[in-house]
Amino acid sequence: MKYLLILTLIIGTIMASSLPKYETKTLKNGLQIVVIPLKNSTNVISTDIFYKVGSRNEIMGKTGIAHMLEHMNFKSTKNLPAGEFDKEVKSIGGVNNASTSFDYTHYYIKSSTDNLNKSLTLYAELMQNLNLKDEEFQPERDVVAEERRWRTENSPLGYLYFALFNNAYVYHPYHWTPIGFMNDIQTWTIDDIKDFHKTYYQPSNAILMVTGDVEAKEVFKKAKKAFGGIKNKAKIPEFKFVEPEQDGPKRVTIYRDSEVEMLAITFHIPDFKDKDQVTLSVISEILFSGKSSRLYKELIDKKRLVNSIYAYNMENIDPGLFIFLATCNPGVKAEDVEKELIAQIELMKNTKVTKAEINKVKINTKADFIYSLESSTSVANLFGSYLVRGDLTPLLEYEDDIKKVTAKKIQDAAKKYFNFNKSTTLILKKGE
Repeated sequence: MKYLLILTLIIGTIMASSLPKYETKTLKNGLQIVVIPLKNSTNVISTDIFYKVGSRNEIMGKTGIAHMLEHMNFKSTKNLPAGEFDKEVKSIGGVNNASTSFDYTHYYIKSSTDNLNKSLTLYAELMQNLNLKDEEFQPERDVVAEERRWRTENSPLGYLYFALFNNAYVYHPYHWTPIGFMNDIQTWTIDDIKDFHKTYYQPSNAILMVTGDVEAKEVFKKAKKAFGGIKNKAKIPEFKFVEPEQDGPKRVTIYRDSEVEMLAITFHIPDFKDKDQVTLSVISEILFSGKSSRLYKELIDKKRLVNSIYAYNMENIDPGLFIFLATCNPGVKAEDVEKELIAQIELMKNTKVTKAEINKVKINTKADFIYSLESSTSVANLFGSYLVRGDLTPLLEYEDDIKKVTAKKIQDAAKKYFNFNKSTTLILKKGE
């Protein structure tokens, strides 16, 4: 016990001084530049660009466009043939990738500090000179459709995940995941893609971030040269979708070609800025993080009902979901797993978690947090994910907030959010 207390104090002290400082400037065209100098003598940097657009900014009938545009960004530009972006990055010994989420789109290039200018030039080329040719768009549409088949249509778990959002949200664009609906993928036009790019891929809607072994003054100077002359082309639409409060429990059964049954239970939770998010994260850790977690021990080890179980809170710009997702073992009914899962949820609501559970989560969470600050890539992901969502405060106050989590707060949050009268339950059974 004394060792645990000392370790907690040590990690708390490290946390207080571990979050790196950042510098920021905004160009006249609205592009925000953020520099996080790590001064670690590695000669490595991560150059990232975050666009404030994801599937949240789409409308029904045009779903999946944000993700499609991520694919199209690696096609031809005014000065680069298709595929040349990747070749240019590899030629300097760098690596790059991109991803689209509900709330934003993220591109990164990891390279040596000496190649900062190359990364900035490439990103500026994508922002202002992307061709968006129909002859490049059509085959890439087929690629995205195949991705949808692979991850959603032909994956029972992927299909269940997509369906849970279709049912938990009826109005808000979180009604679909970033891959979008298949019919929309098959009916977009190149003009749809061009309009979306013109609207959202402009300086005033982006954050350029450089993290690692670099000087802020140098970044600001080179970024201004690369991006300062790019003009904004359109007014960014104001987002006004608000999901109506769920007025009763939902229960849905779906049938797919699956060897095992599956289960999802979701509850509505607040947006990423809400103070309860830290408590919900602790609940998630207690329930399913690691082999000593409650759900792993009870449903996998002891009762052997499932081969995988998840319990996690979404941290989105708009109110999200706390999701329970389970894949049953062969021969096990989803309804039997549901009973056990409900019992564990009710236990969280009706009895306080132990001090040992809280301390373990706090120590592990802090250790993971500190570990995430060791590389330029993970630091960029951490800072960028909050900045692009519009508020860095939850990250800056994370240390204090995690210290304040108590057994009572955990129980109160469980009672507040795990309300089965406002839950959505999906069961996937074997069918044609």
